[in-house]
Amino acid sequence: MADRGRFYRQGADNVKDGMKHFDVLRWEDVVQSEPRPVKAYRPDYYKIGLIRGHNLCRDTDRSINISGAALVFFNPQAPYVCESLSDDQTGFLCIFREPFFTERMKENISRLPMFMAGGEPFCFLTKEQEKVVSGIFGRMLDELSSDYLYKYDLLRNYVTELIHFALKKKRTMEDNNKYVGMWVTADGYIRHELLPGGRYDEARGNRKSAYQGSYRLTGDHIDYKDDTGFIADGDFRDGVLYHAGMILYREEKRS
Repeated sequence: MADRGRFYRQGADNVKDGMKHFDVLRWEDVVQSEPRPVKAYRPDYYKIGLIRGHNLCRDTDRSINISGAALVFFNPQAPYVCESLSDDQTGFLCIFREPFFTERMKENISRLPMFMAGGEPFCFLTKEQEKVVSGIFGRMLDELSSDYLYKYDLLRNYVTELIHFALKKKRTMEDNNKYVGMWVTADGYIRHELLPGGRYDEARGNRKSAYQGSYRLTGDHIDYKDDTGFIADGDFRDGVLYHAGMILYREEKRS
């Protein structure tokens, strides 16, 4: 794996024709082979990664603190550097030149939202989503080492699957954002916060984080799965959340 770490570090001039403008690496090998902080910028390369651990990714305009798991997208012009802030760095990174993706695709990859200038390259993942994304990268690694005649077609499909996963999650998050925020009962005893990214945190009286878990919105219906395993649901009607026999109001709209 050290040779592949050098492949990433040395850049596009080191690509051989037989590699079809594509490689997939383990993130921990990239971190070990790179001087810190790790530069996400590589001329001629697009990058898609699953990063786990505590990292600070920054460019000339902003810094993004990543704690946990995130699916990240970097275009060749993005001057991002990623600084690892913990030792538990794991994940994957696939790198490819534009011809790898576009030679059989109608869409210009630079027009995709996650690769556009000023776009959002970070997609934070729940535990369930992390398992899905990790599985795709695992299949990439297996396929890259196979002797299957059409493996690069299959690898291109995996790249496309990651892109569509992020696009669908972005749309879901946009739908969720209309209800993100603090919801409280009339007496203020229950404080039910819907967080960006599909997580919730509920306090009861002086007991903070009494319940935590994930949620999913389908229109105005919400389904919950608590971290302990139980499930519940609710509905939003006329700006009010009806959930588990409770009536909750958006905090800033309470009189």
